Amino acid sequence: MPLEILLVEDDVARAAIFDEGLGDTANVRRIAELSIQSVIAATDIHKADLLIISRHVPDGDMIRVVEELSGKRPMPIVVFVEADQGDLARRAIRAGASGYIVSGLSPARVGPVLDVAMERFRLMDALHKELSRSKSDLEARKLIERAKGLLMEQRGVTEQAAYEALRKMAMSRGKPVREIAETIVAISNMLP
Repeated sequence: MPLEILLVEDDVARAAIFDEGLGDTANVRRIAELSIQSVIAATDIHKADLLIISRHVPDGDMIRVVEELSGKRPMPIVVFVEADQGDLARRAIRAGASGYIVSGLSPARVGPVLDVAMERFRLMDALHKELSRSKSDLEARKLIERAKGLLMEQRGVTEQAAYEALRKMAMSRGKPVREIAETIVAISNMLP
């Protein structure tokens, strides 16, 4: 199944380079306007798998679109520009672009550049999910430790007995241990 690619390019000749480079491997939909509203609407309508922003000269609007889209519709975003301006490459990558290509747009380069950008996006997405999961697990462990400490203090039991009590409460209510720990900590915070 071909990729659905949204191309933001107002120059028909440059758009033709992307069409030639991708051939039958992708359905390329082109829009000329670089605004967050038009890009989000077009990605929704066309169910885009990847966004290409092509500009002769990059600007701050481009960075804002990349940043906004990355937050609302995470997907690989590749920026092609003819001339770089200051630190826009760094800003684009920090905003969420998976690739930033300066100069040398040619049909032969388009496919490989997009392949690398898509793989980089997958890798970064997996890393972000792993980081989020790790943070959540750490937060859960802290809550459970706090709840165990409260049970140990109030009931005068060992750490093992406190954990077993948490597990037993969780099983009897059909809830995760974390939720039981949250409840215990919340109730403890309400008491003087």
